[in-house]
Amino acid sequence: MARFGYTSAAVIALACLAVAAPTPLARRDVSAEDLSQLVLFAEYSAASYCTPNINSTGNKLVCASGNCPTVEEAETTTLAEFYEENEYGDVAGFLAADTTNELIVVSFRGSRTVDTWIANLDFGKDGVDDLCSGCEVHGGFWKSWQVVADTLTSGVKSALETYPGFTVVFTGHSFGAALATLGAVQLRNAGYSIEHYGYGSPRVGNEALAQYITDQGGNYRVTHTVDIVPRLPPMAFGFSHLSPEYWITSDDDVTPTTADIKVIEGVGSRDGNAGEDVQLSSAHGWYLIDINACQ
Repeated sequence: MARFGYTSAAVIALACLAVAAPTPLARRDVSAEDLSQLVLFAEYSAASYCTPNINSTGNKLVCASGNCPTVEEAETTTLAEFYEENEYGDVAGFLAADTTNELIVVSFRGSRTVDTWIANLDFGKDGVDDLCSGCEVHGGFWKSWQVVADTLTSGVKSALETYPGFTVVFTGHSFGAALATLGAVQLRNAGYSIEHYGYGSPRVGNEALAQYITDQGGNYRVTHTVDIVPRLPPMAFGFSHLSPEYWITSDDDVTPTTADIKVIEGVGSRDGNAGEDVQLSSAHGWYLIDINACQ
């Protein structure tokens, strides 16, 4: 797999390239219930940045930075916590049970140094016909997910045996959102019902993969204003986003209302975040909350 040594500025320029006609789009409003769930799983994503939640097992989830109050109020227990290093990025997070909300949550931590991650991001893809026909996936993201795939698949199976009827959710921010996406699609293929909430996710594969995940349903891909990360890897390299997109239009440090979130439908859309002329890494840290405050 080739690794491209672009600077952040060059990557931003590539991210703005368009290579095909825009996909037909549809917009709809976000509901109050949707907003509540988006906040809840943003908090679960935020919790994966907090070291006490990823370095042992059997703990109640806590956020020392105070950015996951709803999660802290719930009755939670970590069933597995993980931290694995590989050349594409540290794979860290937790599998937790939430008996208050009847949830089983798998949360993946994002990158701690986003500018460095952007500068060193490679654009290679691997074929994954065993996942879906004609599908290609970002090689680094796929290999990173595979590091914990067996452990988390068996962990989800065991959790459902203990907590039958609970909703299973895969979530994460940034690099963690990419892993949550791939984990969700693979476990769905294995017969599990999985909801997926990804915040500031990069593109994870080609259009065939994006369409396949979209058709599975249960996806909430969240972007924020001019965040550069969802523009990567560039479409010029054959990458595409799943649908729908929940685009937060309010500024950093502003708690959004339902009016501040636009729901945009269409695989590979060039509306929403992708339609903005300016793209900044500084917009990557605010996703309804200060999502990586525990760093």
